[in-house]
Amino acid sequence: MQSEKTIDIYLEAMEVLIHHILYSRGVYPAQIFKKRRIYNTPVLVSIFPPLNKYLASVLRSARELLAHQELLCLEVIIYQKDNEPLESYQLQVESLEDPGSKSAPQDPNLMEYEQQLRSAIYKLSERVKHLPRLSHGRCLFKVHVHTFQDAFVRLSHDSQYQEFPYLQIENFESQAPSQKISLLPLAKVENVGLKVQAYIFG
Repeated sequence: MQSEKTIDIYLEAMEVLIHHILYSRGVYPAQIFKKRRIYNTPVLVSIFPPLNKYLASVLRSARELLAHQELLCLEVIIYQKDNEPLESYQLQVESLEDPGSKSAPQDPNLMEYEQQLRSAIYKLSERVKHLPRLSHGRCLFKVHVHTFQDAFVRLSHDSQYQEFPYLQIENFESQAPSQKISLLPLAKVENVGLKVQAYIFG
């Protein structure tokens, strides 16, 4: 089991990056985002209740999976109203090591983590700004949680997670077999073992 502190650090990094993806790609109007400071890092986060409720539910499930070292990836998929995927942003969990363990990089005050998070946000912004603009108001998004089969079965039968029921889906690459897919590495937050990369459908 992972410590609560470790899980909080993972979730906060994931939450910040998801909000930043939605803001930088214009999925929602800029007016619903407000600047906050998290770990001494200025970030833009949503103040729109329905969006925040959805993300809170996703992150609640992610917390349960992280606690059992069963979370592989959170995937933010931006798609058109006909369910055609346009962009996929994968927040991959490369390491579930407790930052406080002896074998982990020593960063007791999280200063290195703050710097890496700022760098990840900056790199993400710089790399996605060259992508074609999305049609405002015509794009939607959803978050896929990648985990193991037994974890999926456990969550799908747990009454705590029934407000947003979980369904098993095909791999996203099989959803658009006729489209060209480009891989865009974006950023890493090495202290918590997170890698962010994008798949652009075109």
